[in-house]
Amino acid sequence: MMAKADRAHLADALPSYLLGLAEGTTRFRDQLATLRFSELFAAVEALQHAQRAASLSEAAKAVTAELGKVGLYVSPAVRDTFSRLQLLATQAQLADEHLTWVHVYLDELTSEERAQRPCPPGRVLDTLLEAGRHLREADTLTALGAPDALHAATDLAVALREQKVSSRVQPMSAAQYAALHAAASGHVSVDVLGNEEWAWNRLGRISMATVRSLESRGWIFREAYQPVPGSRLVRIHLTEAGRTALASRLGRIPLVTRPRAVEVQPARTRVH
Repeated sequence: MMAKADRAHLADALPSYLLGLAEGTTRFRDQLATLRFSELFAAVEALQHAQRAASLSEAAKAVTAELGKVGLYVSPAVRDTFSRLQLLATQAQLADEHLTWVHVYLDELTSEERAQRPCPPGRVLDTLLEAGRHLREADTLTALGAPDALHAATDLAVALREQKVSSRVQPMSAAQYAALHAAASGHVSVDVLGNEEWAWNRLGRISMATVRSLESRGWIFREAYQPVPGSRLVRIHLTEAGRTALASRLGRIPLVTRPRAVEVQPARTRVH
């Protein structure tokens, strides 16, 4: 039987592992978005993306295996976590298969044929259309991978807490928690316009002060995700310390702190 200390250590780390799986899915999809059929090594890149998808599938299976070692009571939340992990592994495996077909189709054409514009009807066009269909399937299969992994991490963190196995809670503000949560879902980016920086999530702008406060704590880092010449748009990812901090807070959002109200005392009338 696993020692109590080892069990607690492994259980504390598991939500963070799931957040790492979310980050890996986000990075995979950002890289997938750069695939251009007309480029010289597009077929090779498609195969590399397929290998990355296979790695995501194996990572999800590895987390499932580690979770099985903890010996948790299989509550509905824990069962959902296992189900989400199985779905993530299966979807990534299917994406691997679709991207392998992208490689096969692109490998049938020369770079000159793939670069024809407009592409005339016939063998080349049909081949490119099939490659594009498989690419869209791979993209769709992994579109919700990061949010699903985050959801699984939240369910698991709450279940661990209820079974008296949890990590030390990291202090953070409600705004910092919201930014970390959005970044774990793959939804936070920063753009530089002149001397100004603007941070965005899927719902709109977020405070750059919050982003910088998380950077100062070593919880996030920036990574270019659309290598377009001249673009300064970057994705926000969680560091290992940031994943641990967020994992400790999943399911218990920090309260919004407000200044304490100052009671106004009535003016005293001086008695002569």
